[in-house]
Amino acid sequence: MKLDKDKLGELYGKVGVGNQTTLGIMGRNRDISVGEIFMIYSDRDGNERVFFFRVLGLENYLRQVDDMSRIAGTLMVEGDAYLSGIDRNMLLSLGGRMLGYAEKDEKGEWTFKSPRRLPDHLASVYRPVPGTSDEFVREMLACQTDGEVHIGDLQVGEKTLDVPVKIPIMYLPMHVGIFGSTGAGKSNLMMVLIKSIIDTNLDAIRNPNADKPRLSAFCIDPHDEFAKGVDKYGIQSIVKDMSSTTRTDVIGDYYYLTTHKSATTRDIRAYTREIRILYSEIQPRDLYSIREYTAEMSSFIDSQYHSAGENWIDSILNMAEDSIPGSISVQTLRAVKRRLSFLERSPIFIDSGTSILDDIFFAMETGRILVVNTSLMSDMEQFLLTTIVTRTLSDMRRALKSSGNLGDFVTQGQKRLPPGFFNRVKQKARAFYGKDGIADTSEVRDPRKLPVIQVTVEEAPTILNPVLMRGQSVFKDISRQGRKFNIGLLVVSQQVSVLDNVILSQMNTEINLRLGNEREIRACIENASVNINGFENEFRVMSRGEAIVTASYRELPLPVRIPLFDTVYEKDRHRYKDKKSKKDEKHIL
Repeated sequence: MKLDKDKLGELYGKVGVGNQTTLGIMGRNRDISVGEIFMIYSDRDGNERVFFFRVLGLENYLRQVDDMSRIAGTLMVEGDAYLSGIDRNMLLSLGGRMLGYAEKDEKGEWTFKSPRRLPDHLASVYRPVPGTSDEFVREMLACQTDGEVHIGDLQVGEKTLDVPVKIPIMYLPMHVGIFGSTGAGKSNLMMVLIKSIIDTNLDAIRNPNADKPRLSAFCIDPHDEFAKGVDKYGIQSIVKDMSSTTRTDVIGDYYYLTTHKSATTRDIRAYTREIRILYSEIQPRDLYSIREYTAEMSSFIDSQYHSAGENWIDSILNMAEDSIPGSISVQTLRAVKRRLSFLERSPIFIDSGTSILDDIFFAMETGRILVVNTSLMSDMEQFLLTTIVTRTLSDMRRALKSSGNLGDFVTQGQKRLPPGFFNRVKQKARAFYGKDGIADTSEVRDPRKLPVIQVTVEEAPTILNPVLMRGQSVFKDISRQGRKFNIGLLVVSQQVSVLDNVILSQMNTEINLRLGNEREIRACIENASVNINGFENEFRVMSRGEAIVTASYRELPLPVRIPLFDTVYEKDRHRYKDKKSKKDEKHIL
């Protein structure tokens, strides 16, 4: 069955020369921009294929003319009337990359393959047209664009097609990187991703028989923008739109974490919890993940942790210089105290009281979103908080993974986690982790059947650099093994070049926004999961909100326009209304 070529768009030109990597296309004198995607129809030996070509360079071409300068000089003398005879000879030569091709398999379904073949000689080239080509392109590229977490729409030059680009949930534990300079649109992208996660969870709740996955996210908000919004709307707008029933199911009692609840606006305050972490919930490896320690300091800290247990921080901070154990020097004690002194000054790390860590654990195991306002925190406080949360969630699921039943899980959990925290949460954890009950003999669930947990690491170069990665970094362990436990990192950075290779090599999805300089562009291209050599010019002309998405599980680098959060919210706000629940609320009142 022959394709309806009219659905490909407008006929633009013909394939000239090239190979399976680069092509030259000769087309009409149209207003073409770098980054546009063209489709090439081929029917070689009766095998119908549609090749995708990306424009990386443009050149004016005048047919049957060898000397353009002579023509330009004649035009200056004779005027515009001279053009009437040469208009038909004006062409545009396009150079660029072959991205791959789509063809139907034996089942009649579209598949996409890397560029191992060439299109026909002088094959026809089509330019996609919004409103004409959308449905056909969606169908052909479904295996490259489908998923649950929406990023944006496929961009063709300076326009977009109605072809949503999404990330499958199953690949989030393989880690995601968001790279872009200041003003590239990282905050707006994060809000779009949070909204998409909420939509995914809402869909799973409303279709309980479909066995759809839930997704949890611990989202660091360094500028306190996500809840209130950058412009008109924010995540709080979605929360307000929900009925009480839907809100409880999707959001729970709270979603916003901050250092000072009293400083929060009144409408958000109702869904706010203050961040408090007990000293007893901090382990030495949490500190080693965020700051470099000498061998002497690490040895002293480890010995105190071994002897004092979860009270190790108090034992060090209160230790007198005349009672230092063993061969530890006064200088080592003073250096360790200096490094721990920020805990005493911090409002979020406390010696006694009620910890938020229990609530964070419950939220992450039930498919929830937490927006964490770190704008009032120091960098050290933010990094330690992220580390403690990541390590705690990881250790809980490690204990689960290494257990056959809930009795084994309790034994493993007591070995790995601070006793105070584990004793508070173990009964609730039994309900999460037991396959058929909460008894010791109950078989445990596979961590890969639990909600995917996505943890944001902001200002990533500070804690994901090669120096810290040499030590006992929680993030190094998660980057290598997180997929076993359904825990993924969402790394947000203005720089690619300074991140450790261990992290970069384990990152399987990259959302590359506009970058700041040539070094970062080159590092981004070298790190991409898909070959994007030759895209340097496009990175230089990218605007705010434009991105190139690469993933190891896809063959096609996808140019994406990320929509404004306000736009997608206004388009979808009706989805959060629950008419039945609203009537019930009115009736109760």
